[in-house]
Parts: sequence; structure tokens; C-alpha cells
Amino acid sequence: MGKIADFEKEIEIFTAKVHDFSTGELNCGCPEHVFEQIRVLRGEASPGKASMALVIGEQLLVLFGEYSVLEPFEYEMPRLVLSGITYRDSMGLNRARIVLGNEVTEEHRKLIDEELKKYDDKVHVHYFD
Repeated sequence: MGKIADFEKEIEIFTAKVHDFSTGELNCGCPEHVFEQIRVLRGEASPGKASMALVIGEQLLVLFGEYSVLEPFEYEMPRLVLSGITYRDSMGLNRARIVLGNEVTEEHRKLIDEELKKYDDKVHVHYFD
């Protein structure tokens, strides 16, 4: 196999992983063709203090937040939610998902729930190990 074929195979593996994560863990009901285009945003290109973001099929925004970076949480988490919604709306995307680790305390989960009530039902937070 040549270098191009190796690279193509890695992209196929990445795409399959994004598809499985989105349709499984995030319960995304996006049609299959949506997964033909996946953009990865890292660092400064990522909205807010998200460590990374995926834009899937110009429909779904997935933000990955590092809990330890969102300090003070009461200030930074609302900013992450708002930056995700602002980016979603400015790019004409349909939905936004924010992925945080399970280390988020119960108190902070309640704050997140209250924050999300301020916005539409097209933004959700998911917690993972």
C-alpha cells in the first residue's frame, strides 16, 4: 500500500469513529450523507474554550470541553454554551452538542441544566469518561 492509500485508510477509520460516536453516544439521527464531510477545529479555531470541535456535514457541531479548563465554572461554562450556539447559528448549522467528562460535579450539572433552559432545544450536553 502506498502513502496515499495509507492516508485514505486512516481517514476512513476516523470517519467511521466519528459516525459511531455521533450516532451512538450522542444519539444523532443524521442521515448517512452528513458524515461525508467532517471538519476538525482545534485550538483558536475551536469556539470558546472547547479543546476541539467537529463540524459534521454542515449540520452538527460537537464541542469537546475540558472540565479542568472551565474555571471558574460558573463563568466559563455559560460562555462555552453561548459560543457553541453562536457558532452553530452563524454557520447555519442545525444542532450543537457539548461533550464533557464525567468528572463534572452534580452541582455543576445543575448549573448546566439551568443554563441550557435559556436557549433552544437544539443544544445538549453529554458526559463521558
